[in-house]
Amino acid sequence: MKTTPLACGLILLLVLSACGSDEAPPTEDAEVQQAPAVSVRVEPAEVVALQGWTYSQGTARSLRREYLSFTEQGKVTFVDQDLRVGMPVEEGQLIAHQAPGRLEAELASAQASLEEAEASLSLARVTQQRYQTLVDQRSASAQELDQARVEVQQALATRDGARAEIAQAEVMLEESRLVSPIDGVLARLNIEQGRYFMPSTVDSSTEQGALQTVPALVIDPSRFEVRVDLPSYNFNRVEVGARAIIGGRPPQNADSLDPETLGESEIGDIHAISPSVDPQSRTFEVILRTTGDTPRLQDGAFVAVWMAEPEKTEALSVPFSALRFLNDQAFVFVFDEQSGRVEERSVQLGQQAGERREVLEGLAAGEQVVTEGRTRLNDGDRVTLIGGQP
Repeated sequence: MKTTPLACGLILLLVLSACGSDEAPPTEDAEVQQAPAVSVRVEPAEVVALQGWTYSQGTARSLRREYLSFTEQGKVTFVDQDLRVGMPVEEGQLIAHQAPGRLEAELASAQASLEEAEASLSLARVTQQRYQTLVDQRSASAQELDQARVEVQQALATRDGARAEIAQAEVMLEESRLVSPIDGVLARLNIEQGRYFMPSTVDSSTEQGALQTVPALVIDPSRFEVRVDLPSYNFNRVEVGARAIIGGRPPQNADSLDPETLGESEIGDIHAISPSVDPQSRTFEVILRTTGDTPRLQDGAFVAVWMAEPEKTEALSVPFSALRFLNDQAFVFVFDEQSGRVEERSVQLGQQAGERREVLEGLAAGEQVVTEGRTRLNDGDRVTLIGGQP
């Protein structure tokens, strides 16, 4: 029988198919072995001393700040023309005053009344003594002596009333003068000579309103105070007397910064901690004060604050770059030198200090964790070390 070319081609195709069916398909292990190794960098978990910091923000205030105002309405007749905002002032230095003529006249009248009352008191005492002598000699009645005693008591009351009028006149005269009560710097001056002042124009409901309407403000720039509010769960992480660092403008990555490396910062301490929690915000107040002599802070400035937590002298830690998070669970990739592969392992974290984070469970000292290239890894992946790391 003669074979056609079409039949020969079909026979050849069947033979080739039969031969190919004997070859096994590539296994999954083979595909894994053929996958390229991921290049990573590793670092060992180390036991080191960790100094943690609690971060917050607050407003710097001069520890001593005096708002000066007049209590009575009146024309401002004097403002020290040589005094400017930002200039130093001394305790007792006169800054401004209202028209003193009326108040000085009232004070002089009260002083004259006192002199008259003292003279009347002296005469009443002499009269009482005279009647006492006459009664002893049976030359005057007891009723006359009693009347003399009443007159002494009346003279005493008149004298005390005159003294009270003098004290009141002196207070009013003093309150018509703006005098610096401390050595400091003039921070605000909101009055002008010749203008009429009314106490009702001072807005004391808010600090901003007071700064804009109070006649004068004097501050002491040598000591500052910062008040911050911390979440209630941080209560056991801070304590009175702990060191604090007050920086400048709050940075974006403040939680991971080591504040001791900041160039422009001030040293302070925790002065007081409120034991009470605000029921609405669930926060408590912490008061910090600077300890340096010449802090580089500005009154009213919004500043960053770090408060030292109790130091841990021996804490197992890893670089923060070794951590990954999934569903609020932290894990690391641990490198096995024998197999050349990585193991994904969950860890429990503790205190953070700068670029390192404490590991409480899940890792042992000396184990190698991946710090670079971890974003491309999965559990069991084969890796190669960058730069010939051991």
